[in-house]
Amino acid sequence: LPIIIHGDAAFAGQGIVAETLNLSQLDGYKTGGTIHIVINNQIGFTTFVEFSRSTVYATDIAKMIQTPILHVNGNDPEAVCNAAAFAMEYRNKFGSDVIIDMLCYRKYGHNESDEPTYTQPLLYKKIKSLPQVSSIYEKYLQDEGVLNKELKNQLFEEFKAKLDNSFTIRKEKKNDKKFVNYVKAGKTLTPYFTAIPEGEIKRITHALTELPEWFKANPKVLGLLKKRKEMVESEHSAIDWAMGEALSIGSILLEGRQVRLTGQDSRRGTFSQRHAVLTDVVSEEIYIPLNNIDKDQGVLRIWDSPLSEVAVMGFEFGYSTIATNDLTLWEAQFGDFANNAQTMIDQFISCSEVKWGQTSSLVLLLPHSYDGQGPEHSSARLERYLQMCAEENMIVCNLTTPAQYFHVLRRQLFMTNKMPLIIMTPKSMLRHPQAVSPIDEFTHGEFQHLIDDTFVDKNNVNRILMCTGKIYYELLEEREKQQKYDTAIVRLEQIYPFHEDLFQKIISSYPNAKEFVWVQEEPKNMGSFYFLMPILLKQLMNKLSVYYVGRKEGAATATGSFKRHLEEQANILKSSFDSKLFDKLI
Repeated sequence: LPIIIHGDAAFAGQGIVAETLNLSQLDGYKTGGTIHIVINNQIGFTTFVEFSRSTVYATDIAKMIQTPILHVNGNDPEAVCNAAAFAMEYRNKFGSDVIIDMLCYRKYGHNESDEPTYTQPLLYKKIKSLPQVSSIYEKYLQDEGVLNKELKNQLFEEFKAKLDNSFTIRKEKKNDKKFVNYVKAGKTLTPYFTAIPEGEIKRITHALTELPEWFKANPKVLGLLKKRKEMVESEHSAIDWAMGEALSIGSILLEGRQVRLTGQDSRRGTFSQRHAVLTDVVSEEIYIPLNNIDKDQGVLRIWDSPLSEVAVMGFEFGYSTIATNDLTLWEAQFGDFANNAQTMIDQFISCSEVKWGQTSSLVLLLPHSYDGQGPEHSSARLERYLQMCAEENMIVCNLTTPAQYFHVLRRQLFMTNKMPLIIMTPKSMLRHPQAVSPIDEFTHGEFQHLIDDTFVDKNNVNRILMCTGKIYYELLEEREKQQKYDTAIVRLEQIYPFHEDLFQKIISSYPNAKEFVWVQEEPKNMGSFYFLMPILLKQLMNKLSVYYVGRKEGAATATGSFKRHLEEQANILKSSFDSKLFDKLI
């Protein structure tokens, strides 16, 4: 039974209340009814009612779900009790939310040390003159002949004794548990075997691409499924991002685990890439191929969420703390939109373990890359997540291959030390002809924190470019265009925790390298640069000259002009192979 206690100002003023009410009757989010108790003291800290809401009642926003709202006098304990009994019965019968709006007052202002007469002198003059609720109810019971003074004193002493006893027990237990240091001391870098047999891949592919006879699919979907089948069965397999994700989820389901994925338009996928839920073109009946691999498999629960970030992400964080053996994912329509859930990230996802010992393995999928779609559709604000990284509190990745995505999702399930995973997911790279993985990268190996360059002769390399995410493929193309094979391109797949030993091993394998260049698409004051700079400088220890290539510092995440975007992107690529254009750091 969920019970939420609100203040009146918060109920009317906090947007997450309305968002949560909106979730209450939706498949995928309903809880069977929540009882909301509004402690309506008719003031918000020092703010008068007329300044805190436009509605008559603080609870008027609950009319949106047509649920009962019980306005009850806080000075009448029996009325409050009856309202609670009604709320419980209604909730149990109809599975719906119920609101109890208890009109009362704050005796001492915001708290016992506050001075409310500064701002509400007349209200608190009135409150000071009122008898306590206990006195009002005591007189009522005496007038009714239910209570006399002796019985009242006896009940009072019995209750006080219980409170005193509870306090004593609590005081004795206070120092029983010592604070646990939750720092994981490098355990997040432990390798996990996440490959699966080729036969399992083919089994999942069969379930994905062979539809039941009764199902009438969209012709374009049939074409997509044919391509997915060819990805696995062709001699030169080339598995793309969406198929890599499907194989990862399918393999997790076959192990009897459950997978939950929610977000705006996540069933089809914002970029029409996922198609995890198919719709019959005649009946609009749905079919979920990944739920039809094996009779003993786990269940994929995938939902298109309402147009909300903060409430939905909060719901998924809570879900992930309960479904500890399963995989829970929340996807932003564009990574930028996670801005609206920043409070969830700040207060819960980044620090719930060090604050409360509450672990979560929630995965955030945040589409991020510079494709000329403007400042509201480019950046997932990678720098914000990195700024919050410490004590191995969460994992932050910007991946370049479908196989890496496959392995990181499976690793998330098997990791001994649970923690949130933040992934900058692709947009244009979803269909990039080079952003594919052969089948043997799924049947062998594990997640790679960094990926070295295998296309160059290391003895001939004098410059190392290091990058993360989609720009890797553009740098690869530019190197081919300029025939600059004296330049290696190293990919950083997991930005935090940073694998220092592997970084040293890769850098040391280039005996003649003199220049190290960090390349990024984001403006200089964003992205990974400021987070990585002290790490890289410390690791390189003046062995190489260190440079930056990328957009200059900016207030907005990206330009709104597509033409200017192309010019900026071309300049980054050109500068990456011309030391005269580098921004030197040391």
